[in-house]
This record gives sequence, C-alpha cells and structure tokens, in this order.
Amino acid sequence: MKTFIMTAVALLAAGLITACVSIPKHHNMTGTWTYTFEETGKNEVQNGSMTIAQESYAITGKCNDAFGEFNLTGSVSENSSKFMINGKRNDGKREFNLSGSLSCDKEFEGTYTTDQNTSGTMKGTRVIAD
Repeated sequence: MKTFIMTAVALLAAGLITACVSIPKHHNMTGTWTYTFEETGKNEVQNGSMTIAQESYAITGKCNDAFGEFNLTGSVSENSSKFMINGKRNDGKREFNLSGSLSCDKEFEGTYTTDQNTSGTMKGTRVIAD
C-alpha cells in the first residue's frame, strides 16, 4: 500500500511539473516572422518583420516596418491560439495594439489599433522557428 501511495504521489508531481513547463505547440510564437498590414480605408499594403521570444505565455520582441522599429510585449492565451501584442516605437511617438490568432504553427491573422487613431488588419508568416 505504501508503494502504491508513493507511486501515485510521484506520478502526480511529475504531471504537475510537466503541465507547468509545457506549452502546446500552437501557442509557441518564438521565431522570426514577416507580416503585412493594411489600414482600414486605404488600399496600400505595408510589410514588416518581427522577432518574438516567448517564455511561458509572455511575449517580448522587436518589429520593424515603414513606421519604425518597435519594442514588443504581450501574451498568448493559455486556453486558445489567441494572442495580444503591444508595440511601442523606440522614440515613444507611436504605439499599436494587435489582437490576433494563430491559424497554424506558421501563420497568424489579427486586427490592430494605433494611438494615431488608425486601425486595420495584419497577417503574418513565420519564416524561422527558434
């Protein structure tokens, strides 16, 4: 009986440790991405790239496009493939918020808003997984 209880406790502990450090693959955004974005009401598509590092459900990184270089922070949902990214340009003169969803390991789609009262859609493709 004592062996059974000790085995059960060991399995429970191993399961808790594994659950705490494992992240479903569809939640992992670490890597280099290219993206396109289009402002609502305009017919011009812009391009950019971003590098994301993810630790647990927290996101950090940088992106670069026609509007400058931005520092990124954000998070990935624990229960779905949704994520939120906040970008702040290095000089502090422009910010954006992106709400998106991973459609697969290598692609995302979302909508963004800026502190310049603009909004639009964004699509991304992972080019390098780290």
